[in-house]
Amino acid sequence: MADEILFYKFDLRQIIEERRANLRSELDGKSDSVLLNMDLGALKDYAIKKYELSLPVLGTPIVDEGRTKIAVGRYGGDPEYGEPTVQVDAHRYTLEVPFDGDDTLFYARGSTYNLNPPRGAVRAGILATTIVQRTPDAAALNQTFDKFLLEVNEHLKWLKGDIDDWNSSIPKEVGEIVFARRQRAEQAGIVASGLKFQIKKREGAASTYAVPVSQRKKITYQLPAVKTGGPPEPSLSDDIYQDILETLKQMSQVMERSPHAYATMDEETLRFQFLIPLNAKFEGEARAEVFNYGGKTDILITVQGKNVFVGECKFWSGAKVLSETVDQVLGYIAWRDTKCAILLFNRNRNFSNVLAQIKPVLERHAQFVSFDGLKGETEFSFTFKRIDDPARLLKLTVLAFDIPAQNA
Repeated sequence: MADEILFYKFDLRQIIEERRANLRSELDGKSDSVLLNMDLGALKDYAIKKYELSLPVLGTPIVDEGRTKIAVGRYGGDPEYGEPTVQVDAHRYTLEVPFDGDDTLFYARGSTYNLNPPRGAVRAGILATTIVQRTPDAAALNQTFDKFLLEVNEHLKWLKGDIDDWNSSIPKEVGEIVFARRQRAEQAGIVASGLKFQIKKREGAASTYAVPVSQRKKITYQLPAVKTGGPPEPSLSDDIYQDILETLKQMSQVMERSPHAYATMDEETLRFQFLIPLNAKFEGEARAEVFNYGGKTDILITVQGKNVFVGECKFWSGAKVLSETVDQVLGYIAWRDTKCAILLFNRNRNFSNVLAQIKPVLERHAQFVSFDGLKGETEFSFTFKRIDDPARLLKLTVLAFDIPAQNA
């Protein structure tokens, strides 16, 4: 993909106003019996998750190098002026920067901007820029890449103020819409009570609460249920759970191809590397980022402040720590149906010995119910019971990754 002008194509104000209009349109389309019987706090949480903007956060850059061809003037002149060309060998250097956030914001122009924005390409969770040289020059490459990163970070900083203002205004927008609707409903009730004719009754629409998913795997957030009793709970489908696990396993292939790139990373940094392909493949209904940070080492999908998916990153340091990690994951559980995964990294240990200990360690755990099978050599599936309610069962998968250290 060729580099193009960044931070120029869209006006950020227009993007924000479109989101504001969509939010108002969605809530205005709800009947009084539905909108006015929703929990206001839950409705605000829903609106934030669906309509907020997620500013991209850049990860650690790497350079991809390869060979290519470029056209030069046959007689040393400029091909742009009509001189015949010839293809010659050249070196291609692409700076690849992983990021977590809304990729469309790389094309947005904020209220502060300049007339010479950087050029780059955005693809599948990667921001990139490419330089082609006939004679490689490391100093020139470093200078150009440093300038690119400086300009990108400058433009992201300019976007941040506008985005923060919009995100913080969403709860107020919801409150104003509900308040105006309540006033209209109360006025309508006053008028109806003064009529001598009977008002025709209209039944409000029924509502449920779920977390359904559709392709490019979209994890959608739905409106909170109307208050008619105990609130239903969201869940993550088994198909999407398996797709998430498969995406996590594919990262191991990336690590195997470039082991030195991951040799010195700690748990938190490795966790960020998993967030990038997850957010590239799965998205919220109107929000690029659905997988997010929890503590230092966990990966979460959260609905209304409670987790429907929990992934915990941990280096292998013995059976006791693995058992404690299970306790930690179970402690994150809030909804009835929560899917879990432990990403277990092995570094400079006998990997076969580590794999042999996983099943026995989890089977000895107090909340263990059943071992549900082994996929390949590194994916272990279990059923556990909740600590606070043994009648409720949950799925827990352990994925093991062998990551050699730098001196391995």
